Amino acid sequence: MTDLTSNVLERNIALELTEAEAITTEGVTIDYDNKSCGKILILISNSGAGPKKATIVKGDSLQGTEDLEVSVTNGKTVGIVIESGKFENVSGENKGKVVIKGEDADSLKAQIIELP
Repeated sequence: MTDLTSNVLERNIALELTEAEAITTEGVTIDYDNKSCGKILILISNSGAGPKKATIVKGDSLQGTEDLEVSVTNGKTVGIVIESGKFENVSGENKGKVVIKGEDADSLKAQIIELP
C-alpha cells in the first residue's frame, strides 16, 4: 500500500499543498501515529464520470467496529476529520496508520492536511 504524503501546516504560514494522490482499490495509508483526532483533515476528490465511494477501513482496536463509506459526487471534493480510535490500526503491518480504499483504481484522489 502507498503511504499518502501529509501537508503539515503551521500557524500564520501559507503552504502550497502537494498534488492529490490516487486512492486505489488495494488501499492507501495515512500516518496517524501520535496525531490528535482533530488535527488531520482528509480531502477526497472525484474525477470520475459518476459518484464514487471511498471506504475508510475500520481499525483493529476495540473501537474499530465498522468501515466508513464516504460518497463523493463527480467533480467535487469532500473534507472529513475522523476519530483515530475507530480507524487507526494499533498492531500489525499498518500499525499507526489509517487505510482508505477506492471504489475503482483512478477516480478518487486524496490530500492529507495536518493542522497546527
